[in-house]
Amino acid sequence: MAKFTKRSAAVAAGIAVVVIGGGAAFAANGWTIGGTGTAEANAATITPLTATATVAGNIFPGKTTTISTAITNPNEFKVKLTGSIQPTNAVVEPANNDCLSGLGAQGVFVTNFPGTPVINAGAQGQVVSSNLTVGDLPQACAGKKITISYEFNSVSQA
Repeated sequence: MAKFTKRSAAVAAGIAVVVIGGGAAFAANGWTIGGTGTAEANAATITPLTATATVAGNIFPGKTTTISTAITNPNEFKVKLTGSIQPTNAVVEPANNDCLSGLGAQGVFVTNFPGTPVINAGAQGQVVSSNLTVGDLPQACAGKKITISYEFNSVSQA
């Protein structure tokens, strides 16, 4: 058994004072207390994109040409275009029912956005170019001005 000397007793007593004093100092400083809080934010408004497309040159059956689409994104966030352009309506000038009825056929106009382009927040007419393939355009459309309305989709980006 080790010999317990006055010096050992003094060292042990000093350590005990530091340990007990430290504990008392922690208790004297206060308790640890958790808390709760709240936060609130307003979600951004979603405003539809708008676009105007320009086709390079005249169109005829079998032609592949460039279509340049100027897209406006009034939102405060970027959007990524996802997928194809879907025609929804057509107007023919001068009016021609044979031309108009033929424009509704599947595959008359085929195009999509190349890859998945991102349109910047607040963009005013950001241009995206892609290919337009003209399928079986009715002969009754020759010499006519054709205006196509279309839809496209996008998804928000951080």
